Amino acid sequence: MNKIFTLITLLLLVAGSHAEGQNYYRQAGLRSGQAGGVFIQLTESTGTAEAGMLGMVSFRKNGLQATGLRVFYETSLSEVSPSLWFTWGYGGHAGFFYTDNLTLFGERYYFSGNKFCPLIGIDGWAGLEYMFETIPLTIGMNVKPMIELTFPSFVSFLPVDIGVSIAYQF
Repeated sequence: MNKIFTLITLLLLVAGSHAEGQNYYRQAGLRSGQAGGVFIQLTESTGTAEAGMLGMVSFRKNGLQATGLRVFYETSLSEVSPSLWFTWGYGGHAGFFYTDNLTLFGERYYFSGNKFCPLIGIDGWAGLEYMFETIPLTIGMNVKPMIELTFPSFVSFLPVDIGVSIAYQF
């Protein structure tokens, strides 16, 4: 048991020193919208841009959905404000929900009772983020289009999922 504790402590120290040696920042927050939820993001400098990994957990239609996105901060809209950034990205999601109906191309299909429906999909991301300089806070407005395959054999397409996000940077 003592060896496991020592190994975990050493791994945490090495991981922590590696993260400090790089130019990382983290943020955690909330996103509204149809597929909104709680997220955490780790961002690092990559040459002339910044790239981040965003993980989000959403609760929709009596179910749970996990989303992973690769987000890029390439262009600061410095002519408007040096703290305003255009972001874009891509990723995917997986999860499940319970429902007694599904809609496909405007047609609604009903089940007898609630049905367990696993899902998997791909996501896009585009938005504007304002990073405050005096306080560790970020606010943003974004759109997250998605297409997903819901079992039993339904394809859903949501071209515009507009959300507002607020995050704490640490």
